[in-house]
Amino acid sequence: MELDQYLRRTDLLDCTGQVSHVLVLDLDGTVRIEFSNGRRARIDPCHRVNLTPGVAVGAALMDAAVGFASVG
Repeated sequence: MELDQYLRRTDLLDCTGQVSHVLVLDLDGTVRIEFSNGRRARIDPCHRVNLTPGVAVGAALMDAAVGFASVG
């Protein structure tokens, strides 16, 4: 069974209206960030920590991930 279809997700758009990132709230409470270039990062929104070494997550994107996780 493919769980991704049941998880809460949202698209973030850039200034041209193109999808720049997809945020997915995973079952364990972390937020998965899918970049338009195919890279992924996992965020612990409670502690504002990037759990993916080698992938930079800027402050605005971190804010978006934390905010997305707290909307219920």
